[in-house]
Amino acid sequence: MLDPDSPPLDVATPADRVADAEVQIGLERLDEAEEQLLAALRGADAAGDAATAARAHEALASIAVRRGNTAAAVDWLERAIESGERPDPADRIEVYRNLAQAYSESGRTEPAIALLEECRAQVERSPDADPAALVLYSIWLSHAYGDAGDYGRAAAALAEALRRDVEDIDRRVRAFAYHALARLYCTTGHTAQALVYADKQVELTEAGGNDWSTAGAHLVRAHILLDDAQTDAAREALETTRRFYGERMSSLDEGWVVVEEARLALQSSDPDGAVERAREAIELLGTQSAPGELGDAYLVLARGYDELGRADRAESAYAAAIDALRKQNGWHCELGRAYRWYGKFLRRAGRAEAAMEAFERAADLAPSNLAVLELPDL
Repeated sequence: MLDPDSPPLDVATPADRVADAEVQIGLERLDEAEEQLLAALRGADAAGDAATAARAHEALASIAVRRGNTAAAVDWLERAIESGERPDPADRIEVYRNLAQAYSESGRTEPAIALLEECRAQVERSPDADPAALVLYSIWLSHAYGDAGDYGRAAAALAEALRRDVEDIDRRVRAFAYHALARLYCTTGHTAQALVYADKQVELTEAGGNDWSTAGAHLVRAHILLDDAQTDAAREALETTRRFYGERMSSLDEGWVVVEEARLALQSSDPDGAVERAREAIELLGTQSAPGELGDAYLVLARGYDELGRADRAESAYAAAIDALRKQNGWHCELGRAYRWYGKFLRRAGRAEAAMEAFERAADLAPSNLAVLELPDL
């Protein structure tokens, strides 16, 4: 007979633990979720339950992504795919997408592209291929090509995606497509066209009722508005971003928002505020795998110090911005912008030769002008 004063027996199965952990991740209780998942993984391995082990690997990868640990995310996702029989790309789109994204974010664009091309080809060979799956893989391929700086192939992948059976694309897939288009046009300097698609993404995500996705869509729109110097509209978009995120932001998510708020302060002729927000963003992003956003934060910091006449600190921040942006694949436009501002700083300091070198590097990084794509109206 059990002692009524003894602690209750833990009868949770590995699958139960994974399900509980997935809820904890949604609530940003990452330490608790990780503990549950590691216990679930031990149980699943002992029982030979490959399916549950794969789910645990994927959830652990999600935690790594939220913590900004891209290397760990890659490791967990590779284990998820290798656990038992390799998942069908048509059925497990998210795991392949997440792995490709983790590859790109860690600077490994070639394996990201190869993985997505293989997945798309495998889905396409199926006699009953799902049009939405094909579109999604083409969208992720566009992202990967863009991360590699190959904007022509990025545009071609999107054009192919959106000329498929678009009437079968649901709201969520359309939102992904609009995000990809906004990103591509913004990266290549076509802000007016980028805003068209950013607005469509916002409209779809708000209609879908997912606050997290809606917050991300407004953040993308704010970034483009700042690129287009629409300061008041960008301020409103950032306020809306925070409203939809609420209190659930990870440090990485908040870092991205604060970078844009720092850019907003700079555009609002508030260099002191820009410096303060940029330093906050750097603190939030400094331990994360986000060199591009970190570079943007350092660039705001440099320009803020520059406007305040603090040349020594400005030069150090310019160097940090360029170093971080060079580590982020495909951010040619942002890196070129950093070189241009650095060149202006050097020219004002009377260092003409160094300034010319910075301007030349900026010119080398200018993306080729993409013709406006004639795409189906989603």
